[in-house]
This record gives sequence, C-alpha cells and structure tokens, in this order.
Amino acid sequence: MSLPDRFQPVPKRLLCACVLGMALVVGGCQVRPLYSDPSPVASTGAGVNGSVRSRLATVAINQPGTREAQEVRNHLIFLFAGGAGEPASPAYSMQLSVAPQYLSLMLVQNATNDKSGQPTAGLVRMTGSYVVTRISDGQVVGKGSRLVTANYDAPRQRYAVTRAQRDAANRAARELAEALNLSVAQDLSKF
Repeated sequence: MSLPDRFQPVPKRLLCACVLGMALVVGGCQVRPLYSDPSPVASTGAGVNGSVRSRLATVAINQPGTREAQEVRNHLIFLFAGGAGEPASPAYSMQLSVAPQYLSLMLVQNATNDKSGQPTAGLVRMTGSYVVTRISDGQVVGKGSRLVTANYDAPRQRYAVTRAQRDAANRAARELAEALNLSVAQDLSKF
C-alpha cells in the first residue's frame, strides 16, 4: 500500500522554520528551581552570593521560649543550612514566634454508655510568624505567618494522651518549619 498522492512531503524550508520557531519559543522560558545555583551573580553584600541556598545558610534565628518553638527552630536551622548548623557570620536575622493550640475534637461515649464524654480525638494547631531583617542596614526582607495542624487519637490512659499530644506537636513543628523554609526562601529570592 502506498500513501495517497495528496500527502506530499513537507518542504525542508518549512520544517527548518518550524524547528527554529520552536527553539525561540522554548528559549524564552524563564522557569528554574527555587534552590538552583544560577550563573555567577553580583554579590548582594555580607559575603552572600546570588543563590537562595547560600542566603538561607546565613539566616540567624532568635532563641525561642517554648518547647514547640524550639522544635520549629531546630528544624529550620537544619533546613536553612543543610545540616551545617547555625551561621558563624549571619547576614540576616529572623524573629520567630510559634503559638501552639491543643483542641479536643470529638467526644464519644464509651462502651458501657455511661455518657462520660471523654475526648477521643484531638488536634494541634500551630501558627508560626516570622520577620526576616538584613543585619547590615536593618531592612525588613520578608515577613509572614503560616498555620499547620496535626491530628491525634486520645486513648483513655493519661500518659498515652500526653505522648500522643507531644508526637502531634512534633509533627506540626516539622511541617511548620518546612512551610516557613519555603516562605523565607521566596522572600530572599526577591532580594
């Protein structure tokens, strides 16, 4: 079988023009990963080059006052520096505040139907607010707030409930740190 005569091969000039046009369209795309190391960019001061990863590594976070805030701070330090710890000479300062809230979600009667109304499920709602300032001139680089939640089961044993709340708070702190990491990285990519 052969192709009908109406299907003629595409002229080479038209094919070359289409390929060239597509190359120009694709070449205009400006999408790149947030944490990529771009080609060398002029320094923005305080020994920080143009990449977001190196800027994040120079952020110092204030000392927290609560256990939940300390968990968030520890995760943020790890995420900012990639496990290298706190910066020796910070270029940015971050004021972090964390507000946890523990809620009982459901009251269920037990099997004997005594209507005691003991809580059987709970929720940890954790709100983190931050302000990032450049140390050299005191300019506010970014600020924002993020909210995360973590659910937990509340059995009848007191220690088990306490442990479930703490595990939920740790999960919420880890998720909040990841959300704040992304938010601060977006703020620093603008400068």
